[in-house]
Parts: sequence; structure tokens; C-alpha cells
Amino acid sequence: MHVVSGVLKDYAWGAVDGLARWSGAATGQPQAELWFGAHPAGPSPVVAGPDAGRTLADLPEHAGMPLVKLLAASTPLSLQVHPDAEHAAAGWGAQAGRPSETWLYADDAEKREMLVALTAFDVHAGWREPSAAADVFARADAPASLVDIVAHADRRDAVRAVLDLDPQQCALIEPRLVAAATAAGWSSSSVSSLARVAATHPADPGVLVAVLLDHAVLAPGEGMAVPAGVVHSYVVGLAVEVMTSSDNVLRLGLTPKPIAVDEALAAVRLDRRPMPLGGFVGEVLDPPGMPFDLVIADQPVRAPSGTHRLVLSLHGVTRVSCAGAEDVVLVEGQAAVAAPGDAEMSIEPDGSAVVVRGQA
Repeated sequence: MHVVSGVLKDYAWGAVDGLARWSGAATGQPQAELWFGAHPAGPSPVVAGPDAGRTLADLPEHAGMPLVKLLAASTPLSLQVHPDAEHAAAGWGAQAGRPSETWLYADDAEKREMLVALTAFDVHAGWREPSAAADVFARADAPASLVDIVAHADRRDAVRAVLDLDPQQCALIEPRLVAAATAAGWSSSSVSSLARVAATHPADPGVLVAVLLDHAVLAPGEGMAVPAGVVHSYVVGLAVEVMTSSDNVLRLGLTPKPIAVDEALAAVRLDRRPMPLGGFVGEVLDPPGMPFDLVIADQPVRAPSGTHRLVLSLHGVTRVSCAGAEDVVLVEGQAAVAAPGDAEMSIEPDGSAVVVRGQA
């Protein structure tokens, strides 16, 4: 068992000092994600014991463990899709001979993820009913040809049609979308979310793509599993994410980062949908097709051996014991990580802790 701290990512969409409680320092700058895992783009440093000073990436027993993140979004994240295993492997291999600054793939793995809200959290994920999306475009005086595509075409073709709009047409349609969504009877939360996206990314055709996506507000404790191949954009809020150890992101818009429409649309899986989950502390979230589960625990729990396990102290301190290792007391923002061959973990939160179990 190893005790680690997180690796802070300061992406521009993060909340200013939004993760200071867990990162250990206020920076006066955006704090977007705090990573706990062995991914080479941000491996967690070991902070105690004989391996202190090394990272989880240096320790082979933790290879393949889930990547766990705290996420603090103050502005909408990019419209994105994660490639499945076949697409990721092909993309990773194809870019090998090119300059690394042109790479679109961070690794060769499929990225499947689950997000659990810690505060109310806005999400665009999956597809809105085509007729409902077409109604908004019609009310916004979009060309009839575009309205017809949105209403009837394959969703990939609908996205491409929206992104291929003449910029002048896009500039005329976009300012009308919020009023059109209101007139179409969207919920106030859906209208507000669309308005936030439009205000953050004016003149970005990705705002029009957001109309094609379904919307949800997750209450604290509620979650959503997002399989590879599902288009989504997280909007605002504080959450914990768990995912396969991959950082593959193909973007369609709403970002200054590289956009790769062809690659992203090729990665879309129309046979997969986001899955809503849970709703209360102590419920084990174990969605089908995801190689991990997660529980936010406020009572003692056990995590049997045989799988990768991570315990992150969320609120208050958390006591963790594991035969063969010294007992530890985790402060907020510290995690204890056990490999499949380590003994069962006993976890006693004095507050709450995130407990994640992965595949062996």
C-alpha cells in the first residue's frame, strides 16, 4: 500500500483555487483537475514510506490502475469524444512517425469514465431527441436544409452539417438559440446551460452542436457513466471522476485546444449511451461495461484484495489499514493505493472518502 498526493492540472476552464482544499495550496489560478493514478501524463507522487519520492508510474504493481480525478469546472469543457480500444490503438500507431506536437492520441487505450457530482453538476452528454433539436434550429431561423438534416440524419452527419455551416450563417443563428430553446419549452436548467456555453464561447459553432446533445443536472451523489464513443461536454460544478488509465480526448469544439472533427466523428459510437447512476452517499456505483466501481463512503467499508484499489480522503481524515503495511491516516487530498496482490483494506472515514476498485 502506498500513500500519494494528487497532481494538479491548471487548465483554463478550472475554478480559481477550486481544488485548493485537496491540492494543499491556493494558487490564485484555475485549478481544474487533481489526478490520482499512474498515467504518465501525471503520475501521483508517493509521499510516505520507503518509496517516497517515486511516483506510481515507477511502481509496476500499479500499472493499469484506474485514474481518479477531482474536477472543478467553472466554464464549459470542450465538446469531446473518447475513442474505443480499436480506434485508440490505430490512432496511436498511425501517429508514431509524426512530430509529437501534432499527436491527437495520448496513449493507445480506450477511455471509459464515470463522473459523480460533489456539487450540482451540469452535463451535456448523449443525443437530444432529433425532432426537439430540429425545432430549436427552426425557431432560430436556421436554413431549412439544416433543420431537415438535424431532424432526420445520422447524428454524425448532423454534427458535421452544423460545423460546416458558413460562418456568417452561424453568426446569425447562434444569438437566437437561447430564445429559441426557451420558446421550444426547454427546462430552465437546460436553457441556462446553453446560455452559459454561448456566453463562454461566442461565435464558436460548437455552441450549435450543444443543441444536439441531451442535458442533465446531477445532484450531489448522482453520477453518469460515459462509455467511449459518446459525445459529451461537462459544463460547471465539482465532481470526482474515475476512468480507465487513458487521457485520449478528441475534440469537436468549445476549446482553444486542437480540434479534430474527422477523427472525433469517426470515434463516435451510435450504439452507446451515457448511463445515469446513483443518488446517495454509500451506494456502490458499478455501471455495466465499466472496469471499476466507486462509492463515496461515510461509514467503515472494506476493499478486498485481488483488484487495484484507491481510497481518497474527501472530507475529514480517513484511517486505512492493510495487512503487511503500516496503518495510515489520510488527510484531505491524500490517497492510499493498493495493488491487486496487497491484502484487504479496512477504511474508516471520519467524514467521507472516495473508494474505487478496479480490475485485477
